[in-house]
This record gives sequence, C-alpha cells and structure tokens, in this order.
Amino acid sequence: MPSSYLTTGDYAAYGLPAGTTAAQVTTASTLIDMYLKRPEGLVWVPDGTGAPGWMAALSPSQSFTLGAAITPGNNVVVPLVGGVASLLVGDVIVLDRANSEVGEPVAIVSIAGQNVTLQSVVFAHAQGATADKGLTIKQHKFMPDGRPVTNLAFTPVARLLAGQGRYGYGRRGASSRYQVDEFNLLASLSHFGGPPVWEFFPIINTGVDFETGMVWVPAGVMLAYYSEINLWYVAGYPASGLPGAVKAACANIIMAQASLPQLGQTKKYAAGDTSIERFAATVIDDDTKAMLAPFRAKLFV
Repeated sequence: MPSSYLTTGDYAAYGLPAGTTAAQVTTASTLIDMYLKRPEGLVWVPDGTGAPGWMAALSPSQSFTLGAAITPGNNVVVPLVGGVASLLVGDVIVLDRANSEVGEPVAIVSIAGQNVTLQSVVFAHAQGATADKGLTIKQHKFMPDGRPVTNLAFTPVARLLAGQGRYGYGRRGASSRYQVDEFNLLASLSHFGGPPVWEFFPIINTGVDFETGMVWVPAGVMLAYYSEINLWYVAGYPASGLPGAVKAACANIIMAQASLPQLGQTKKYAAGDTSIERFAATVIDDDTKAMLAPFRAKLFV
C-alpha cells in the first residue's frame, strides 16, 4: 500500500487543519517517495519477532501458498504452489504477511522442482499459508576490483536478509590484474567450464554499517571476492520512529497543494493573454527539500 507519513494525531502538531484527509496525506507521501527516489518508502513493517520484516509501501510482485505445513528450523524444505520457476536462489519471501504474530521474511537457499529450501524459519506455518515475493528491497551492485566493500543506496539499513554473488571477467585492460588471474581456486577452475553462476552467501558473514550503508561482503567458495552481488534488505524506520523532518515535509506539501487553487506558489498573474508564472514547477519548496535531503537515495555510490 502507498506510504502515509502522517496520522490524525500529527495534524495539530504540524499545523494542519483537522479536516485534512487521508487522501491528501497519501498524495503528499507519494510525492516524497518520488523525490527521494525511494519507491519502497521509508517505513518498514515488523515481523512476528518485532525485527524489521518488509517494506510497508511495497505490494507483492508474486504470491505463492505453502503446499505443506512447516515447523521452525534451518534448511526447511517445502513445496510452493504458484509459478516457482520465477524464483531464484537468494530471493526473499514473506510468510503469513497478514498475521502480525507469525509473519516473517525467509531466504531461499535452493530450489528443486516445486520444492524450495528456506534458510531459517522462526515460526510454524500451516499448509496454504501465503508466501509473498517482492516486499523487500533488492539491489544489484558491481563490486570494486579486488575489494569486498560497497555501499547500499537506501539508508539507514534496518536489516540484511539475503545475498548472492557471482564471478565475472574484468574488462579489457583490467583483465591482467583481475581476480581470475590470481593464484586461487577461481584462477584454476575458470579454465574448465567457466566461473560459477549466482551463489547464495550467508548474511551472518556479511558486515554492514547501518547508518552509512557500507557493506563488507565475504569471499565466495572460490576464495576470491565476487564481481557482482545482489542484496535483499530492509531500510528505513518503524512507523512509530519516523523522523520529524519527514512528517514536517509531508505537512508542508499538503499545505502547498491546498493553496495552489488560490495564490499559493504563484509569482505573477497576467490578465492580458492570461498567463500564470509560478515560483517553481513543484510543490516541494527549498526548505522542504532541505528537510528531506538526508533521506535521499544514494544512487551513485
């Protein structure tokens, strides 16, 4: 469902009239997500343990049901009903999303036919329970040459859920110093069938600075650092911990939109040839942009 960064209890605190509607809040919140380049929004939903589980603003890209009941444990095998061919090793699915007491995100570590192996299941789930894909952030990153460190676009990182990596060859002049030419297992095996495809790696071995989004990724099975990775994670805040700057920005946008039909945001009216000149082609003014600046996606790091 779309983001909604204000509740009725916030209206008075941020200078909004009591008659403000939920639709106005949703519209302003959606504009904030667009400006921040964060379609996933800023708010996450807790799982059954209270830990960050999935992003509130996302809707499932695909839904499955469990073909059998499962109990808590590691490497739990269960058949999924509904187009398993679209799943990949490393994908994160959310079990029992509608049940706040047992809902949880789980990573897929292997797929065999209709059966998937789930890395770690905390709660018991009945046959027919929902399993939704596409509710967490997935980011693809090319790793620096010979280095295991990269940065994620969305911060603060609330929880890393799963990761996969693969090896590739360097480009042109870099090939002579790329990891395929070093003295490791990858250098030996890449000559016999090529490097491996995407492989799952455990998040427990992955380091992350939650505030800056810097991630340290361990070497893979070939004892070399990955060329590229995919990470599934949750970033942002709980609904109860949303920063005041975001709430104030949302209120500013609502007030700016409400004033547009009158004289708001208008620099000049001309009766002859009837023209209207606005101060800016947006309802997000400079002060509001400054409030939102710390939360923008870091897409070029």
